[in-house]
Amino acid sequence: MCRDNVEGPYYSFSGRGTYDIRHPSDDPTPPEYFADFLNLAEVQNALGSTGDFVYNSFLKDIENLLSQGLRVSLYYGDADYICNWFGGQAISLAVNYTHSKEFAAAGYEPFTVDGTEYGEVRQYGNFSFLRVYEAGHEVPYYQPQGALALFNRTINHWNIADGTEMVTANLTSYGTPNATHTESYVALPPTSTASASASASASAFDYWQCCAPHLEILDQD
Repeated sequence: MCRDNVEGPYYSFSGRGTYDIRHPSDDPTPPEYFADFLNLAEVQNALGSTGDFVYNSFLKDIENLLSQGLRVSLYYGDADYICNWFGGQAISLAVNYTHSKEFAAAGYEPFTVDGTEYGEVRQYGNFSFLRVYEAGHEVPYYQPQGALALFNRTINHWNIADGTEMVTANLTSYGTPNATHTESYVALPPTSTASASASASASAFDYWQCCAPHLEILDQD
């Protein structure tokens, strides 16, 4: 249903990238230089990769992890289509655990690193959802400083917004109820190249897709 009615038309008619909607589909971004490295047997063994295609929902897994007191951080680049932030936000609000209501009531705070705003985050206790600005599917490629800060703050039990508070059971982010950040850019021409795309971006498509979480970063209390 989702592939036929949501993904299919986009692939067939948009002409835009799957992992970065600002790029035309014939200009995949980022370059896949890492593929050979990740396909090395020793790398896959170190990462614990099984090669199995995941079909099932992650909701129950996230709920189980949160019930055990583990920290879960979901993050999405706002230029990603295949795992877009609209669907990610919907997933975060669909997680059914002890503090679902408190999480849903938390507001969006700016996600900042050294005074620069990289996104918007909703957090309650161990659970957070982050929309990362100007990033496609592989967030660390687009926003390396922001991605590293997210990882460090999650692992070290700091709040995601600015990393200045230790996470407690009732730590809450405060702000607007919706992620409302917008940016205005000149749309890329259909034949734009990777070099041209570095200086211009297309407005985000308001497509909604309920896909699996882009990444969960977990750590024991």
